Amino acid sequence: MPITIPTAEDLAPLTPEELAAVPIFPLPRMVFFPGTALPLHLFEARYREMIRDCITVGPAAMAVALLEPGWEEDYEGEPPIARVSGVGRIVWHEEMPDGRYNIVLVGTGRALLAPLPMDGRSYRRGAATLLAEVGCARDAVTGTLLGCASALTTLLRATDPDFQLHLPPEASPGRIADIVADRLIPDVARRQEILETLDVAKRIDLVTDAVSGALADLAPARSGGSTH
Repeated sequence: MPITIPTAEDLAPLTPEELAAVPIFPLPRMVFFPGTALPLHLFEARYREMIRDCITVGPAAMAVALLEPGWEEDYEGEPPIARVSGVGRIVWHEEMPDGRYNIVLVGTGRALLAPLPMDGRSYRRGAATLLAEVGCARDAVTGTLLGCASALTTLLRATDPDFQLHLPPEASPGRIADIVADRLIPDVARRQEILETLDVAKRIDLVTDAVSGALADLAPARSGGSTH
């Protein structure tokens, strides 16, 4: 799949028509952030149908929703999902000879999903209500996050030289927090907490705490020492 750096056109908010009935792709260990690109491989029959509909009928948009604990008991049905999901548009797709799909989604927002009738479809849909960010962040707070993220990225590149943390110069503080969380925070519960945090300053604090904690854990191991 192509490595995608989202363009301004990719990041444009979904239209009311697109949000009115957005297909839902529920996943057990995935949190989808606005402003990020997410490559996906779809192989289940119901999600092949979903992508075909997105591409041929529209909207070319999806919500990626985190499955709640216990999802295994009703995976083939409609297991519960987290209250806040990432929504985005399909910017690239590839159908394979056996009917599977590779796609790239670009996140355009956070949303609450109200379930819609399936109406004969094999996949879920929802009416999405976008959630707006609130507040702002001081430059010093954002600078602390950037410093921690840069230091952690340097350590990660010691074992993975191809690792990248691309932060567009025009990115807002909220988007910076989302991109850093997406690239540097693997813990699913913490990622979902960050996705649900609409206050920008609080979100930056959450991401900074997580990144600085990872940095503290990783730095002694890389240096070969420890503290007591």
